[in-house]
Amino acid sequence: MSDRDPAHPWTGELNTSDLERLGAEPLRRSDPVAIGPYRVLARLGGGGMGRLYLGREAGVDAEGATTYGARALVAVKVIRPEHAEDPRFRRRFEREVEVVRRVHGKYTAGLLGSGFDEEERLWMATAYVPGPSLDDAVRRFGPLPAPVVWRLAGEIGEALATLAAAGIVHRDLKPSNVLLGADGARVIDFGVAHTTDASVLTMTGQHVGTPAFMSPEQADGREAGTASDVFSLGSVLAHAATGRTPFGEGSTADVIHRVVYSPPSEDVLARVAESDQALAELIGRCLDKDAAGRPSPQEVVDAARRHTPAPEWPAALAELIRARSEWSGHAAAVSPMDQLTILRRGAPERTLKPAERKSRRGLVLAAAAAVVAVTVGVVAFAVPGMGSSDDGGKNVAATASKSAQHPHASKSPVAKHSPKPSPETTPASADPATPPAAGGGDGDGGGDGNSGGGAGGGGNGGGGGGNGGGGGGSAETQPPASPNPPAGSATAAPDPPQQTQPPPRTSPPKPWKSCHYYSGIALTQYGDKGNRVRQVQCILKARKYDIGPGGVDGQFGPDTRAAVKRFQRYHHLHVDGIVGEDTWPALRA
Repeated sequence: MSDRDPAHPWTGELNTSDLERLGAEPLRRSDPVAIGPYRVLARLGGGGMGRLYLGREAGVDAEGATTYGARALVAVKVIRPEHAEDPRFRRRFEREVEVVRRVHGKYTAGLLGSGFDEEERLWMATAYVPGPSLDDAVRRFGPLPAPVVWRLAGEIGEALATLAAAGIVHRDLKPSNVLLGADGARVIDFGVAHTTDASVLTMTGQHVGTPAFMSPEQADGREAGTASDVFSLGSVLAHAATGRTPFGEGSTADVIHRVVYSPPSEDVLARVAESDQALAELIGRCLDKDAAGRPSPQEVVDAARRHTPAPEWPAALAELIRARSEWSGHAAAVSPMDQLTILRRGAPERTLKPAERKSRRGLVLAAAAAVVAVTVGVVAFAVPGMGSSDDGGKNVAATASKSAQHPHASKSPVAKHSPKPSPETTPASADPATPPAAGGGDGDGGGDGNSGGGAGGGGNGGGGGGNGGGGGGSAETQPPASPNPPAGSATAAPDPPQQTQPPPRTSPPKPWKSCHYYSGIALTQYGDKGNRVRQVQCILKARKYDIGPGGVDGQFGPDTRAAVKRFQRYHHLHVDGIVGEDTWPALRA
């Protein structure tokens, strides 16, 4: 194994040969150490919106070395932080997660999990496919034989048929988004996919996809349906059979113009026809400018079955896939020193140096003010005639008044020792995690918030009256005088009053923090089942919302939906009974 980088201790599990074999690249200093429950081992690729990492399950960790195989590897997609903060992009990412979950099938990579971790990274993990992309395979081994292209037509066509049945359009089908595994081709990367009944998040005139593989309607900014994916499939098959795209190369504007207005390259189709005329005809039908003239995904699948697709990949490609599938590695035991390094790497870096200098200056001034205030207090109680007499009280009050005029007086302990309302007159602050009182129903959220504000106002006013009646002291700092001292007790001057400070308030424990069924942000709604629903129910129950007699059963039924609505109403969220990008953070807050 290679020398281990303390900043990325698990990269020592892969040497240069392993990286080449798995189709990965070494990590860089800025790359994360871990994402969600996965150890980050290497890079798989990236783009403008995010980066794809090769990771492994944390469960294979053990004391000593534990062998694990390619099945334990995962592909983790991480969104760049600047995009993760964009609400529109987050909705797009959530939609991608939902699409991958819905279309899980033989010819798509299965979703393993998703989430929003402590470093504010949006991530999604899918099963690692131990094989190259179609783009990589053509570059390595050249154009593929016609029977292999027929196999691709059938398997990719089946994936598109699965998407169409779920009402989903991929919109970025291209050779790099088709992985070749031992059991067939798999379509990946649904980052710009959308459901046919969902609003398009892109702005008018903005092109989404890859120009050389776009459909005319997509390149022209019009609505793209399943027929658009079929057009892209035609371009993918032409590339697989010839190593060239049917609309040539050049600038983005030139390629888009040819896609919209020009027929596919006659030379490309002629080269396909040299090996298989029927394949060339199918590709030509897929590349019809009129969407109505293209075959459906199922028609492509049926055509492929009639032409006896190849049962195996070409020998060189099959050997590469076999080598990746049979790879195995050893989990590295991380030393305590490396674990400290990991913690330091995970800590967010502060780059606002001017603000840091300002805060240090503020701390120095606050410390100086504290020393002055403590000195005044000591003098007030040590010098005879000060501390218990009215004059002494006036002197201390005058000193406090002068300190209050200092620009940093708010940081002085003098302000902290100002009289506090008594516990009898100060209402307890409302816990935002606590639901409205039972019996209020769904309609009581707003009323409770208004009545709480009224109670707070009355409590503050009562505190002011108590302070005024105390003659400069408060019930917390002036002990009551005993009217009848015990017989025989010595007559002595009473001890000077002791200034006491109430203990600091600590936040009550949050029981919902112990809910660990699910850490993602995928849309969760009525009819769903599983750990996402259990997480919602567990948090609601811990926050004392009634989730019905079933309890935490993982079934999103009417009781759970009603509880979610009460929570949303009480926390001033959009009340729809659906746990999405706004409700998840509020539940966990």
